[in-house]
Amino acid sequence: MVAYIKHISMIMRRAGAENTYENKVILDGIIREVLKMQGADSNEVWERVKGIMFAGEPARKKLFEDTVVRIFIKKLVTG
Repeated sequence: MVAYIKHISMIMRRAGAENTYENKVILDGIIREVLKMQGADSNEVWERVKGIMFAGEPARKKLFEDTVVRIFIKKLVTG
């Protein structure tokens, strides 16, 4: 379910989170929420994330990362 997260673990580091299975599951949920892909399989989500993170569009990548990090930090603090 969270295999693709290893390719974007820098998001967890930016949020100050440990690289644990539980945090990977939380991050996966946040990414699916941001992309509106809650019901999609992991391969579909990974294809979309790849298109954002590694497509050479720095502004789009930054917006995506900043959004995910902000939500991740909020979830870590509030539970």
